[in-house]
Amino acid sequence: MSPATVDMAPKQPVRFLLVGVGPHAKRTFVKHLRDLKAEDRGEMVAAIDIAAKKSEIEEYATENLPDVELVFVPFFRETMPEEVQNQLTEVVKRLEVDCVIVSTEPECHKPYGLWAIGLGLHVIMDKPITTRRDACNSIKQAAGIADDYNELLHAYEELQTRKTTFFLINSHRRYHPGYYGTADFISDIRKKTGCPVTSLISTHCDGQWRLPSEVVEQHYHPFKYGYGKVSHSGYHFLDTAYRFFKAGWNPEKRPDEIEIVSTFVRPNDFMGAFTNEEHSRILGDRGYDESCKYTADELRWLMEDMGEMDAMLQITFKQRGQTMAVAQLNLFHTGFARRSWVDQGATPDLYKGCGRVKHEAHEIRSGPFQTVVIDSRQANDKHDRSKPSTAELGSDNHFEIQTWRNCNILGEQEPLKVYTVSDLDRRYNSKLPGIYAENTKRGILWEALDFLDGSKGVDDLASNLPDHSVPASLMSAAYISHVRRTAGLNPITHIDIAYSSQCENGVARATVRAADLIQQPSSPSERSMPITPAVSNSNIQTLQAPGGLGEFSKAFEASGAVDYTVPIINAEDGIQVQAIH
Repeated sequence: MSPATVDMAPKQPVRFLLVGVGPHAKRTFVKHLRDLKAEDRGEMVAAIDIAAKKSEIEEYATENLPDVELVFVPFFRETMPEEVQNQLTEVVKRLEVDCVIVSTEPECHKPYGLWAIGLGLHVIMDKPITTRRDACNSIKQAAGIADDYNELLHAYEELQTRKTTFFLINSHRRYHPGYYGTADFISDIRKKTGCPVTSLISTHCDGQWRLPSEVVEQHYHPFKYGYGKVSHSGYHFLDTAYRFFKAGWNPEKRPDEIEIVSTFVRPNDFMGAFTNEEHSRILGDRGYDESCKYTADELRWLMEDMGEMDAMLQITFKQRGQTMAVAQLNLFHTGFARRSWVDQGATPDLYKGCGRVKHEAHEIRSGPFQTVVIDSRQANDKHDRSKPSTAELGSDNHFEIQTWRNCNILGEQEPLKVYTVSDLDRRYNSKLPGIYAENTKRGILWEALDFLDGSKGVDDLASNLPDHSVPASLMSAAYISHVRRTAGLNPITHIDIAYSSQCENGVARATVRAADLIQQPSSPSERSMPITPAVSNSNIQTLQAPGGLGEFSKAFEASGAVDYTVPIINAEDGIQVQAIH
């Protein structure tokens, strides 16, 4: 088979198709593509969203996407319907699209990715690569996260035998000077001493406070579908941890096995820590009681199998049976927030609004030679309206790196150096105006253009799909570990690692160990429910009540059923359960 060759450089400007016009895309891709159009380097020619949002997207597009063709499709998850494939393929060919940006719900990422690969297109995909409904409750669904990645990777690698394209994952810390600068510090110690990273502690807190009714009903960054924080921003830190450890590896010192143990805090756990009654006491004079749609018992029932709000992951890297490094990742939705109100208004900013305040910290140790500390903490939730935006603690742009180094061994003058955002700008010639963390998100578009104009090769891409095998498998294994724990099984979940070559740049390929994919004997909800008759196809009836809990209760009583499974709640069908007779 002849080697793949890069096609002729595409027409200028590069033509992008955006899938998903949600809060994240509006704040990042729409804004940055507008800048590229002004520079005559790229433009958005079409945008796709679901038909249910047609009026909302059309209203937004009038002002923000005036020259963009809008395409509306039905909602789907696992497989793209044939009629949708035909519809979108016609758009791609007619508008001569070069690159598809997938920024829709992660449950829908895989079918869009496979479709774009099938057309030989370049792809930019938001993190996480995929997730699965009920990943918190089913080993099959949890393992499906890794399966989805591998299916995309196989399709991408097959395409590369015929044509060289990129499939970039928008894990934007790979484009942040603070993070690739830290990788440089780690590599420097490895080269000078031979010591890899030996331990890491990472903490990220969204600083959000969603009220109970919002937890039950919210569709954006949801918990209601059986996944949560790990599938939201959590992927960033699985990926960042991998990149930090990778910077310290060499062919003689790199893991062949990873163990992961996860502990999740789910909505019912949080409601035990801070009850519905306590919400009422704190926020009652601000309209909480009037806004809360559910009783404490109804909330407990509805939240039973929801996804994780907070997660703590313990990760062990092993080589030939010996522990070579350990990591702890603290991934929190819950923490210091600025919300003090109940009513979010008719069109709340669910991405950066709602009182969200980000805190992030990392400590990376390379034996007795170096500790790198990264600290980024905001005090203000009104990011776009706080002026000036400085790099001081608590400001929108607070970001600091400290390097603590064994200066006598390393032949250096000082043990401590501190790098601010301005220092990083000068060090990497990467000055970015505005909110620093927001502007690094344009990096993936700039890298795509560098590839398309021939100034960067596929092996030089910072975030191409083949280099995401380890973080995608870690995400899958984190959910598997949780399901095993709740089923009373050993929560340690294993990932085996192989490398594409023995050289330093060999790509890591991760595989979740098959022996750990044991289906749990019962779901958490089944163990907490009253004893019920044996369930068979002959005594199960599907109950559906679009009107909500009140209508469901009437339907349940009228059915003569004695019990029910955990409810499925969605916007189209209301509440649906399997009633047991």
